[in-house]
Amino acid sequence: LPPGGMGGFYTFAEMVTKIDQLVTLYPTMVQKINIGTSMEGRTIWAVKISDNVSVDENEPEILYTALQHAREAIGGTSMIFLMQYLCENYASNTQVQALVNNREFFIVPCVNPDGYEYNRSTNPGGGGMHRKNRRNNNGTNPGVDLNRNYGIDWSNCSGAGTSCGSNVVSDDTYYGTAAFSEPETQAIRNLTTSHNFVASIDQHCYGPYYSLPFGRRSYHTMPAL
Repeated sequence: LPPGGMGGFYTFAEMVTKIDQLVTLYPTMVQKINIGTSMEGRTIWAVKISDNVSVDENEPEILYTALQHAREAIGGTSMIFLMQYLCENYASNTQVQALVNNREFFIVPCVNPDGYEYNRSTNPGGGGMHRKNRRNNNGTNPGVDLNRNYGIDWSNCSGAGTSCGSNVVSDDTYYGTAAFSEPETQAIRNLTTSHNFVASIDQHCYGPYYSLPFGRRSYHTMPAL
């Protein structure tokens, strides 16, 4: 995977270019889908990868997302790598072929294009630390933490740690005025409600953690399996 133009990671424009190249090279396997528009008017792209990509087959659907937090640059680049790996190894790797033939992958490499582009504008060589989207709601640290804007237990931080979320607009974990108040989370919601995903993997890069739902286990239970 050649290095990108932002400290080695891909800019938003470079990600879109890579996606377009895959569509051109593997037209029967790769489909580029507009799933919504960001606060500042950028298209949020999803990529579908499957053996008969233009057909909605009766196969398990899997969702991958990245860059909900704008400063976690490796997430978007890793999703581009995943797309390329599946396509480039399909013909020669029987395991990859079995995955692609029997599943439908949906990959959203950049949920938060505005925040990511803002970091590129302030730190074009990489290292921008803005985390949220770019809703114009605060002079010093605008935006909403998209990862805390979804509907399940929105704003319910009673008895939780400080990382749960915040109602202070300037905080990095500000969860917004209402569940799904942001166009970016609405786009992901609409994508998921129009499909039947059996698994969803959301890429972050804070530390060496593998987090499983639910985040608030006192409110939810999961079957033992």
